[in-house]
Amino acid sequence: MKGIIMAGGSGTRLRPLTVSLPKPMIPFFGRPVMEYAVKLLKTHGIFEVATTLQYHPDKIINYFEDGQKWGVHIQHFVEDRPLGTAGSVKNAKGFLDETFVVLSGDGITNADLTKAIEFHKKNGSKVTIVLKEVEIPIEYGIVLTDEEGRIQRFFEKPSWSEVFSNLANTGIYIIEPEILDYIEDGKPFDFSKDLFPKLLKENVPMFGFKMDGYWCDIGDVGSYIKAHRDVFRLGGILDLDLKNPRISNDSNISSNAKISQSVFIGSDCDIEDDVEIGEFCVIGDGVKIAKGSKLERAILWGGSFIGKNCELRSCIICSKSILKDYVRVSEKAVVGENNLLKDFVEVKAEAKIWPEKTIESGTVIDENIYWGTEVIKSVFWVRGITGDFNQEITPQFAIKLGNSIGSVFDKNTRILIGDDYTEKSSVIRKAIETGCQITGARLYRTRGIILPIFRYIVKDYYDAGIYVRSRGNSIRIEIFDQNGINIDKSLERKIENLFVTCDFRTSSNINFVNELVSSPLEMYFSRLEETFESSKFKGLNVCIVSEDKSIISLFDKISERYGLKTTLISGGSKQCIDNLKNMCVQSEYDAGFLIDRQGEHFIMILGDCTVYGVKLKMLLAWLEMKKYKNECLIFPEFFKAFLSDVDKLLDVPVKYTGNEIRDYMKVVLEEGINFFFYYDAVSSVMLILEKLAEVKDLIDRVKKLEEVHV
Repeated sequence: MKGIIMAGGSGTRLRPLTVSLPKPMIPFFGRPVMEYAVKLLKTHGIFEVATTLQYHPDKIINYFEDGQKWGVHIQHFVEDRPLGTAGSVKNAKGFLDETFVVLSGDGITNADLTKAIEFHKKNGSKVTIVLKEVEIPIEYGIVLTDEEGRIQRFFEKPSWSEVFSNLANTGIYIIEPEILDYIEDGKPFDFSKDLFPKLLKENVPMFGFKMDGYWCDIGDVGSYIKAHRDVFRLGGILDLDLKNPRISNDSNISSNAKISQSVFIGSDCDIEDDVEIGEFCVIGDGVKIAKGSKLERAILWGGSFIGKNCELRSCIICSKSILKDYVRVSEKAVVGENNLLKDFVEVKAEAKIWPEKTIESGTVIDENIYWGTEVIKSVFWVRGITGDFNQEITPQFAIKLGNSIGSVFDKNTRILIGDDYTEKSSVIRKAIETGCQITGARLYRTRGIILPIFRYIVKDYYDAGIYVRSRGNSIRIEIFDQNGINIDKSLERKIENLFVTCDFRTSSNINFVNELVSSPLEMYFSRLEETFESSKFKGLNVCIVSEDKSIISLFDKISERYGLKTTLISGGSKQCIDNLKNMCVQSEYDAGFLIDRQGEHFIMILGDCTVYGVKLKMLLAWLEMKKYKNECLIFPEFFKAFLSDVDKLLDVPVKYTGNEIRDYMKVVLEEGINFFFYYDAVSSVMLILEKLAEVKDLIDRVKKLEEVHV
């Protein structure tokens, strides 16, 4: 058995930690992250190891050399250009002449490789993926297996509506060498995006091994800090025993210093009087900490200097940086290598300083200070911009985002901005408005309407839109084009580039934000009245449940206009669902609907059937096809795995879109459909009620299929 460690990534999301270091070489408790991967392979009897390198390969080669120091033999394979995860492994084909294990050089894990290999051999697998249960699947590639562990489906970083499993792909693979023949030579080729779907399509035996123990993918600064904390809290990870303080014998620590039980202090450190080192602090070799400084959950790389009376909390100080007296560095902030921060500098939470900077006394750093031209800040995620209020999404961030959005659109572009009327989203919306106004943008405001309605108002009356919503402490900001669709990736990149470079447009003419003249609800009702026949709804007895008061109010008005008999209940708990189902079973209602507070998704109860998720989306696709007399059903591509049910009921073609919300909506509009039913619970309920008899008939037919459980 051989091992191969993928160590070629540039670690963009970890910058400035990785400006001069490849990601596998960043320190973790005094050693490069990749060293733990080498030791893990050796622990499980794998002594022949290869590395795939591309970014700063010399740093890895010079440190690990031929592996003799660790009792293994290492060969290094360097790419002259990025080849992707699978392509980089194919580049080492000459070495991989037997079954091999693939590890990521930036992962921390104590996975039992021996058990995984036994599982692989027992099942005659050609590729075995080590899987780990996770709480938040949308951050990872997820995998669905059958009872025997055979892999059925893959999906890369799904949205919550697309989640079908909580088993994450850890990036640990056991592979037979003949699989390399499926990887194209000399071009970028990825395991998850290219190779695995190809193998699945050709029915190559692929299995998933569910691991116990610990696994963390160090993808960004937050996960890097979290991994350190996990090692302290969980214990028994890797070869680190941190039940007691881990302090090198040759470090000089004052007897007046206060040292927590959960700390790691390297060699040749000097810690002076009255220094307080709190829990989960990790201090590298050769660090000097002057009198009176206080550290809590801080990570200090080797050779750094901390002056008198500094305060460091949950931050990272990279190698050879100097912090003079009374410097304060807050949560998730990063001070890059070889920086000089003079007296009374304050680095605010999450601000990052790239290497080789001098920060003058008394400066407050509340945004990133960049070094070099390769730095890219990732602002957008799967759907818009997300983060916690006053953490990732601060008013300062929102003003800068407004600067960027206002600059990317033409001055004459009419931009509608709105929020869901919560206090936090209102604060962020106001900050975005301020940033946009500075650029001379023309803004129009509406408040307190649900997102689906906001989309239609943008489509019907404006050129672009910005919507801010909150849930708990989380903020989401979405930006829309003239069709009410989330902007495409090219426009996202333009906004990100402006955000990074701060090359904003300025204007001497500041336009006031105009309130909408017409009622947004009246605008929406005009769409409904053009689409649905009121005669189809009269006499229907319907129950609507939602925790959002604006949705309840909206259906109250719909009931008046369409002659519906509607019971409106404010709530969203499981008990509400159970009560609603009981009432529908007793035939008190023709149908019942539980609608989420954003107005995008819902659950339908029809008699004794509860319909939601994929089945409900299929029903909506069928109804919109009939409503608009189209010739095909429209589905995101990930629906392919579920279409056997539809094939048995309906002999109609299917058109697939990309999995992102904008891909789906673009095709819907191209097909002449005027509503985004997939993401609009209100119009979806109207569509179902308009064709309720046909819906009941279809569900009865579905129930007769033995393999379908509605």
